[in-house]
This record gives sequence, C-alpha cells and structure tokens, in this order.
Amino acid sequence: MNVVNACVVLTLACLGTVQSASLKRAATAHELSSYNKRLPLKETWPWYHSADDIHSSLQELAGNCPGAEVSLTQTSEFNAGEHAGEAISLDVVRIHRSGPQAKKKAMLVFGEHAREIISPESALNFVKTLCGQGPDAQRASKVLDSVSFTLVPNANPLGRKQVEDGYYCKRTNEDGVDLNRNFGDDHRGEEKVGDETNAGPSGFSEPESKMLKALVDDERPDIYLSVHSGAYLLGTPYGYTRDRTPDNEADMMEVLQPISEKACDGECPYGNLAELIHYDSPGCDIDYVSERVGTPYVFTWEIYVGERYRGPYIEEARLRRKHAGDKDFLQMSFAQRNARRSKRRNGLASSLENSLAKAWNKLLGPENEELVDSCMDQFNPQSEDETNAVTAKWTSAYLELCENVVKKSAATKPPVEQESNSFLKPPVSFDAVSTSASSWDPAALLAGSSN
Repeated sequence: MNVVNACVVLTLACLGTVQSASLKRAATAHELSSYNKRLPLKETWPWYHSADDIHSSLQELAGNCPGAEVSLTQTSEFNAGEHAGEAISLDVVRIHRSGPQAKKKAMLVFGEHAREIISPESALNFVKTLCGQGPDAQRASKVLDSVSFTLVPNANPLGRKQVEDGYYCKRTNEDGVDLNRNFGDDHRGEEKVGDETNAGPSGFSEPESKMLKALVDDERPDIYLSVHSGAYLLGTPYGYTRDRTPDNEADMMEVLQPISEKACDGECPYGNLAELIHYDSPGCDIDYVSERVGTPYVFTWEIYVGERYRGPYIEEARLRRKHAGDKDFLQMSFAQRNARRSKRRNGLASSLENSLAKAWNKLLGPENEELVDSCMDQFNPQSEDETNAVTAKWTSAYLELCENVVKKSAATKPPVEQESNSFLKPPVSFDAVSTSASSWDPAALLAGSSN
C-alpha cells in the first residue's frame, strides 16, 4: 500500500472511530436525559448510605471487627470505552477467622445495577453483622468458623453516583453497558447502544466486569451470590436458557427451599432464573461462574420489589408449589399457562390470570422507557423502617445460605477431604454442556410504567 492510500485509509478509519464514539456519547446523553430526574438521594431518602458512606463505614470496620480478620482493598481497571483513560475502582472486603478448620469460600457481589441501592445497603449490614453487630452477631460468629468471605459491596460505582444525583432509573455503568449482560461471549446478546440491557461491544469489555472476572477466577469460591432488586426470587443458573440446568440443581434447590420459606414466607419463587423471570438473560454473571469457574452453588437473588409489583412473583411461587412435578408447566410463560388452562375450561380464562399475563408483559418491557416514579417504587424500600427490615431479613438469609451449604457439603463429603472445595467439579465446557397477594394492586401496575 502506498503512502497516499495509507493516509486515506487511516483518515477514514479515524473518522469512523470518531463517529462511533460520538454516537455512543449521544446515546448515553439521551439515556440520561430521557429519565425524569428527581432530587438527590440524600434529599429523597436520607437514611440510605451513599457510596462514600459505605466506603467510610467499611474502612472503620476493617479496623474494628472483633473475632474476625477484615481487609478492605481496592482493585482498579482503566476504562477503554466512552470514559477511556479513567480508572474505575471497586472496593473488595475479605473477612475470615483464622483456625485449623477447613472453610468454604463465599463470594457475594452487590450493586451491579446502579439503581438497586438496597443491594449495597444490605452488603454494609452484612459486614457489620459479621463484625459482631446486630441481632445475628452470634450466629454470624459461628458461620465464620466454617466460611470465609469475599465481598464486592458496590460493583458499579460510577453508575451508582448518577443514581445518587437523582437518576433513579440508571441501571448501566458509565459506558451505558449492562454489567450483568457482559460476562463473556459464549451466551452474550448483541450490543444495543442506548438500551439498558446493552451487552456491550464484547464480553468483559467493561472495567467492572473485568475486575469481577479476575476476582472470581482467583477466588474460585464454593458459593457465589449476586444480589439484586426489582424482582422477588431466588434464581439458579442458567439465565441464558430454561432448557438446561446444572448437574447439581437439586442440591441448590434443597439449599434454597428453607430460605424462601423463612425470608419471604414462601412468596419468592426459587429455581432456574430464566424460568422464574420468563425471559433469557444472556451474558449474566451466574452463568459464567457456574460454567467457566465451576462453582457448585451459584445464585442470583432479587431481594426486594415494591408491593404493587410483587403479585406475579407470589403467584409464581404458588404455582410452582402446586405444579412442583410438572416441569413443562413451570417453563411456560404466564400467557402459555393461561392458554392451557383456558383450553381445559372451554376457553374461559379468569380475570386474575389475564391480569397476571399483562403484568408480566409490563414487567418485561424496555427498561430504558421506565419513568422515575416507577423505578423508585419498584427497586428500593421508601421508608427507613422498611429499609432496615429488608437488610436485616436478607442478612439472616445470607447467613442461612452459608449454613445450608456447609451442612449439605458435610452430609455428602468423602471420608478424607483434602481442601475446602474438594467437591468442586472441574469447569464445564460451554460446548459440552412479606406482603400478601391480596395487597397487590394489578390496576396500579397496569396503569403505571415499569420495565
């Protein structure tokens, strides 16, 4: 190629790069401007801890955690996207108790989606409990005899800052990428710039997902839990399909059943994530951790949804209890279930079933079209008392998860166990493989906008 041609090609390439960057900036600006901004977090819900508050509290706990050893470190990665050159840092909390007993390793990730501020709030409460504070302190101390913890309390720090500024519908990171659709290329969806489920240009394109991948690859935990809000369920892999499940799904279901009964009075369904939410989540973290890392106990928990959005989950839990042995029924969408029941009743469907089908369609609509009032209602408690009750309830559930896994592993371990995760299977190749229902207001859900 001669110099002139090379210059022409280089110029066109540069123009293309600039144009692409401009389009991404415009999409992100549109994304924010399309939201109805409200007052900042501290003026709206002053009892919530800001990201800076959480960081400061963790620093204090790192120096004052009786009965356990705590370290607070930061891992950093430079952004290569729209915010190219900017360093993104994640807090990483490690908590363990020294001793001769072999321990399971648990990794908990909070706040992947920026607007789910109750998730990092529960992380702080959980760390406080592990450090001897609150009503579950004695129970937490016993858990530390058999489990060590790695926690990421705020996995989307820059997106979280925008939420704290009043953009309560902000889900994605600073580049407009959904971190929980960015875990690898094996099942990842397409890039959809401006959409809040945008999977990004490639797997692990984002600094936050890169850092989470490095952590989980290094830790190789026995338990992995990704904590979210905006729904009400306890999910297991896989998010990308309802047609496959891990080999040890029965073990995970056994661990989850008592947690559902205690934490949400049996009203939060548990099982395959794609089944529970009736759509696929390609590129989510639990699929990567289950298939690539080989972690045996992997979960996505949705720990809070506003009362008027809770009905479909309560009904899902009821149906799953009623049809526990009917796998085909459980995999159906609400609309398909309605059709099957309607056919059996000569085409007469109940108004409740029709309302549920419509509710699911509303819940599964485009997230970037949500109104801020709906986001505020759906994703986070709106009173201090409810916030405290939610964090306390799920702190207890996090402890029970660890207790149940330890108990389950002890019941099945071989006579001589060489290491804490000796039952961990090798990574599986991708190629091989409490509110009652009566309080739910379908009319309110159908009248308002949601995701």
